[in-house]
Amino acid sequence: NNEPNLRANLERYQRNHAPETAALIRLSRFGAPYQYKQPHRADRLLLKLWTLNVAMRLLMNKLTLGLVQKPAILLVQDSSLTFRQVMRRADMTTAGLKATALACVGLYVKRRFGFGFLSTIFGA
Repeated sequence: NNEPNLRANLERYQRNHAPETAALIRLSRFGAPYQYKQPHRADRLLLKLWTLNVAMRLLMNKLTLGLVQKPAILLVQDSSLTFRQVMRRADMTTAGLKATALACVGLYVKRRFGFGFLSTIFGA
C-alpha cells in the first residue's frame, strides 16, 4: 500500500516548504501591501508612506553602494534569491535602520540633557 509512503512524502514536503511559504506571505504583507488600489482614506495615506519607505531604502542603497539592501519589492526580482533570503535581507535592513534611529535619539538626548537626567529619573 502506498498510503504511508505518500503521507510521509507529503509531510516532508510541507516541512521543507513551510518556511518559504511563510516568507512569501510576509513578503506580500510587508513588501507590497498596497499593490492594489485601496478605497479607504487611511490606506491611501499608508500607500504614500509605504512608497516613501521604498524610495528611502532605494536611495540609501545607492548612497551606501549596496551596504543597505534594496527594498524587498525590488529584491524579489532577483531569481537567484529565495523568498526567505529576500525577507531576511529586508529584516536585517529594518533592524539596522531601527538601531541607527535609536542611536541618533540617544546621542540627541545625551547632547541635549547630558546623563544627569538619569539620576532624576532613577534617583541614583
